[in-house]
Amino acid sequence: MKLSKQTDYAFRTLIYLGHLPEGELATIQHICDFYRISSNHISKVVMQLVRLGYVDAVRGKGGGIRLSYPAEQIALVEIVRHFETTLQPINCSEQPCRIIRGCKLKGLLEGAIQAFLSALTGYSLADILDGETQKILFMEG
Repeated sequence: MKLSKQTDYAFRTLIYLGHLPEGELATIQHICDFYRISSNHISKVVMQLVRLGYVDAVRGKGGGIRLSYPAEQIALVEIVRHFETTLQPINCSEQPCRIIRGCKLKGLLEGAIQAFLSALTGYSLADILDGETQKILFMEG
């Protein structure tokens, strides 16, 4: 399974923000510069993260963004569910399939998606933050 760019960028944004010292704000441009990603992509992701309540946006001079909650309260599985437009691995009706009545592939793939989501359940943003990443972000970046 491959996650969409939106989900990837949501995770990258949250990881960046999760390493900020408490009370510090980041700008979208900081994140874009660090990851070498277009500001259009990150802006859309950040807007969605703000709408979902994971990120606070502070407007005005000296403004920026930060996590709304401690990293321990941000469930990885929920980020995937919010940002993946479809978790359907296959669409048998898009091009009507001639073997749909006897095919077992769709059920197997749906089981795999559920296993993927189950594997993420119980993990939070805090579980993927570490000191080594923080060194990369703020000492080399």
